[in-house]
Amino acid sequence: MAEEKEQPQKTLTEKMTVVVARFFGSWWAVVFHTFWFAIWLIFSFNLEVLTLWVSLEAIFIGIFLLMASNKSEIERDLKEAEEQLRQRKMIGVDISMDRKQTSEMQEVKNTLARLEKQIAHLTKMFADNADQGL
Repeated sequence: MAEEKEQPQKTLTEKMTVVVARFFGSWWAVVFHTFWFAIWLIFSFNLEVLTLWVSLEAIFIGIFLLMASNKSEIERDLKEAEEQLRQRKMIGVDISMDRKQTSEMQEVKNTLARLEKQIAHLTKMFADNADQGL
């Protein structure tokens, strides 16, 4: 099982940013604004004030969304860096295993060569003894 890391506590501004970004990125915001603008227009309130209000709101929404995006990007970068570190460790383990296997294969080759020499020597001795016995 993978180790679970403790998430750092979010500050009040980070929590606020998440809440605002979630709301304005949802259908609830569309419904809210539709009713808000409809009421404003039905009661014929001052359109210049509405324009000012909407402009200011757009500025703040843009700021909150950028803050949320930046936070998400930082979190993604951290996860990516952790994954790269994990992969580097795995590559190190793979290289170590390859070296060990190469060393073991060389030992097997050396043992095989030694056994082949011994078999050749025994075969020659057997052949020499067989020739002397004839």
